[in-house]
Amino acid sequence: MGKLHALPLRLRRALNKLTLFARDAPAEAARTAPGQLLWAARVKIGMSQTEAAERAGMAQTHWHALESGKTDARLSTWERAFKALECQVLILPKPRRHLGEWRARRILEGIYAAKSVPTESGD
Repeated sequence: MGKLHALPLRLRRALNKLTLFARDAPAEAARTAPGQLLWAARVKIGMSQTEAAERAGMAQTHWHALESGKTDARLSTWERAFKALECQVLILPKPRRHLGEWRARRILEGIYAAKSVPTESGD
C-alpha cells in the first residue's frame, strides 16, 4: 500500500474549484467536439476560415480539418486555434463521483497508492 500524501494547498483549492464549476456545466458541453466549438466561435465572431487560420499561423486546410474533426490535434494546436479567436482553452476534470469519497473507499479496501508530490513553500 502506498504512503498517503497531502496535495499542496494551491492544488487542492484549484481542483476543488474546478470540480464545483464542472459539476454544474451542462451535459452538452462534454458531448460537443472541440472542432464544433471552434466552428461556432468563428462563425459567431464573423470570421472566415482563411482569416482565422492566418491569425493562428496555420494553413486554411489545417483549420478546416480541425473544425470538421478530420484531425486529431495536440492540445497546443487547439490552444493556438482558439487564441486566434480571442478564446482561452480550459481543461476541466469532471469527476463522475466525489473524489474524496472514492479515495476513502480505496483506503478502506487497502488499494490506495500515491507518489510523493513535492510541496511548495507556504502550502
